Amino acid sequence: MKIKILKNLSVSGLCFFSAYIMLFTSCNKPLPDATPIIYPPVNNNSSTIGDMLNSDTSFSFFKAAATKVGMLAQFSDTTKILTVFIPNNNAFRASGIPSVNVVNALPPATLGGIVGYSIIPGQQYLSTTLPDSFPNIQLPTSITIGQLPGTSINLQLSTFPSVSATGFYDNNIPVVQPDLRMKNGVVHVVAAIVAPPSQLLKDAMYNNPNLTYFKAAVARADSGQTGLNKIDSLLGYAVTNMTVLAPSNNAFQQLLFGLIYSALLQEGFSQSNAGTTATALSGSPDVFSNPLLFSSITAADVRGILVYHLLATDQGAGFQPNIRVFSNNFSSTPTFYTTLINSVFPTHPGILTQATFTGPFVTKLQFTGYGTFPPGGAPYSGTPANAISLDNQAVNGVYYVIDQVLLPQ
Repeated sequence: MKIKILKNLSVSGLCFFSAYIMLFTSCNKPLPDATPIIYPPVNNNSSTIGDMLNSDTSFSFFKAAATKVGMLAQFSDTTKILTVFIPNNNAFRASGIPSVNVVNALPPATLGGIVGYSIIPGQQYLSTTLPDSFPNIQLPTSITIGQLPGTSINLQLSTFPSVSATGFYDNNIPVVQPDLRMKNGVVHVVAAIVAPPSQLLKDAMYNNPNLTYFKAAVARADSGQTGLNKIDSLLGYAVTNMTVLAPSNNAFQQLLFGLIYSALLQEGFSQSNAGTTATALSGSPDVFSNPLLFSSITAADVRGILVYHLLATDQGAGFQPNIRVFSNNFSSTPTFYTTLINSVFPTHPGILTQATFTGPFVTKLQFTGYGTFPPGGAPYSGTPANAISLDNQAVNGVYYVIDQVLLPQ
């Protein structure tokens, strides 16, 4: 049985750029090295960050966490300079931690992650010194996650502050009180705990029960590919910086059912038989590994769809999936963002995106693809895909679960 589906969505010759280029070229740009503070600092504040934690009871939860993991003393060290995104007690409560007793009951590894991820060592970053360029900047925290392969250079877990018309954020968490200037640095008080990621995109996404079709689609798209040409390898590469829009299981099922059903009708199946067969074929992620469909749902077809779901930018070496965009970094006005499909079609307009804010928080995020199903509609005239799961951060990027498959043509 030959079913000619997805034939207009084939993307051939797609390849990713080398790991070296991806590692050292990022759209989440670090700031240039800031000029070290020469004491006395701004406001001539004689109190250290540690003094603030010891005297201000609104930070007692954070103080308890830092004390338990032996990190409190560094906040009083006047030989160091720090930028710290500190959650106050209300922020702990907003994150589901209601008391100091609960803080003290948490595993040291959890508390060490919370405290360590809040610290940007070695520099003072004020809200007024951060650029408002899209999407954010990448700054190393105090958490070491290994070494750069082949070197002795430590890899630090990054955090991503941003400043925009909607506010000042660390990752996707609003800052509620910025620029508390202390003797040994600056404190920004955040509205909730800025949690460090603990998994790579590959592990986080493949273990998501709503992304089993996505995982199967990646396997099909990677057929015949090697190394970092494989989407699977990119998702598992710790030093990338990616944004992935991952269609849910139901999103893939709807698209596949419609494509298979339409193709079967064209081949002479009755509506009843076409519906039954299409339901059976699309009802499992095995649809992507079904040999009967290999000539129709080709690896290139699936690859063309998936790369349209990876945001990418061109910094002079071709389009690369090198951008980590949190929901608050998207514009509240409809805006186009390029994707990895632009590595094959550089003039492709990309994905049309719009965020809806309620206060500083994104309460709705929509993505509209160029193509429509059934095919033939005007570009970007299809129903937008809604993000049904926002800001799922991993060590090497962030992913969104969306309720439709976006079509690049």
